[in-house]
Amino acid sequence: MARNQLPNYWVLLADGHHARLLEGGRPFDSLTGVDGGVIEPSDGAHAYAHDIMSDRPGRSFNSADSRRSAMEPQTDPQRLEKTRFAQKLAAILDAGATAQRFERLIIAAPAPVLGDLRHSLGPAARDKVVAEIDKDLVKTPSTDLGRHLLNAIGF
Repeated sequence: MARNQLPNYWVLLADGHHARLLEGGRPFDSLTGVDGGVIEPSDGAHAYAHDIMSDRPGRSFNSADSRRSAMEPQTDPQRLEKTRFAQKLAAILDAGATAQRFERLIIAAPAPVLGDLRHSLGPAARDKVVAEIDKDLVKTPSTDLGRHLLNAIGF
C-alpha cells in the first residue's frame, strides 16, 4: 500500500440466507460489489424443515411400555443450512485474503451467523478482520452503509 493510499476493504453483509460482498475504501461512500456482490444461498436455505429432511423421522419404542414415538432429528435442518452457507462465505473470504484482494475486512451479520463465520474463517481472512457488527445490514441501502461501517471501525 502506498503511503497516502487508503487501505482496500471488503465488507461482508450477511444473514442466514443472503449475503452481499462489497469492496472499497473509507469513507465507504462508493462501495462496489465483489464479483457481482450477491452471494446466493444453497437450495435448501429457504425450505421448511420438513422439506429439507428426506424421510419421515424414525420411530422408537418407549422404555416403559410398548408404545412407539417419533424420534427428533439430532440437529435442526434449517440451522444446518445456515451453517453451510456461512462456510461457503468463509471460503470466499479465505480465497480473497489468500489472493491479497483486500487488506481489511468488516463483517456485519446477526450473532449466530457471526459465530458460524468466526468458526469457519481461515487464518488469512481472520487476520484481516478489523470490525464485526452484530446487525443484519444485508438490505440496507448502500447510501446508509457508510455510517454503520465508519462507526464500527471507530471513525
